[in-house]
Amino acid sequence: MQTQHGHDSEGEHELRMQRVAAEPEENEEHGLITGAPNLASKALSAPRIRQAASVAGACLIYLTIGPTLIIVNRTLLVARKFNYPMTVASLGVLCSTVVSFVLVHCRCVRREHTNLITPKFFVYNLLPIGASLATTLACGNWVHLYLPVGFIQMLKATTPMVTLAMLWVSGIETPTLRVTLSVLGIVLGTCIASLGASLGGNFSVVGLGLMLLAELSEALKLVLIQKMLTNLKFGVIEGQYYMAPVSALWLCSAAMLMELPKAALPAHRPHALALIHSEPQLFIASAVLGFGVHLGTFLVIKTTNSVTLKVLGTMRNAGLVLFSATWYDETITRLEAIGYCISLLFFAAYNLYKIRGL
Repeated sequence: MQTQHGHDSEGEHELRMQRVAAEPEENEEHGLITGAPNLASKALSAPRIRQAASVAGACLIYLTIGPTLIIVNRTLLVARKFNYPMTVASLGVLCSTVVSFVLVHCRCVRREHTNLITPKFFVYNLLPIGASLATTLACGNWVHLYLPVGFIQMLKATTPMVTLAMLWVSGIETPTLRVTLSVLGIVLGTCIASLGASLGGNFSVVGLGLMLLAELSEALKLVLIQKMLTNLKFGVIEGQYYMAPVSALWLCSAAMLMELPKAALPAHRPHALALIHSEPQLFIASAVLGFGVHLGTFLVIKTTNSVTLKVLGTMRNAGLVLFSATWYDETITRLEAIGYCISLLFFAAYNLYKIRGL
């Protein structure tokens, strides 16, 4: 009996040792469990780190490329007196056309919607969307000839108002009372900022009209995309493959009609050619950054969501207001600052109500 009991004890001891070996070690001093679960947590943390890095990279690209493009284009238009905003605006869409064409035809990117791109689809969908995008880009550049950078960014706070009005008129969306009041608050803040700009000598009726036209065309583009391309999810490259050539067609046609005759005059041609020859890096940067803006927007939406895009856009505009006050030595009156803060406050409320459906 003793021998049998001794064998049972040894067997139980071996089983206990196997179970202990299989169990994770416990750190008695800190009460922490180490071993297999710790390895699993490390394995799980790697994808999280990669995801966080992707989000941070996308946000960084979005926050830096847009302002850099504005600075480069303003340098060309104002500092270097290359007064051809449509020509400058066309550089980005031409670069987007070339890059997307190369990537698609080198089979780096696959087209998912080839069967849908018919002549009828081109005329009734792509042409109007491309025209609205071209108008946004052209007027967005043109306004720099009349208004300072800071005030332009303040006026961009009215985008929700114009977009909401377009969505309501087209019957796509009916705003709630709280959303409507938030938009009216944005308008109030913008009016106060405009009054401050006029008192500070930074106001131009032509510039304000161009900015309003840019906002209207941007809102129209969003409405057209929402109405015509609701069920079509284009990737950034495929979207640019179809849209960029159309926008380039509109911009280049307008530039040839409105800007080329002026640039060809003996009084203007030497300066334009000399600038292209002496500082080609500005034109190249404008073209590459123009494509980068579309890429940055796509990456932010892909890695986060559209709400994050709006928040980052607001941060970017506010940063440009501060940058313009320091770098360009632009005067921002107290009334402008108060009006802009009011607009930002109601813009935050607008986003909150939209997210929660209030």
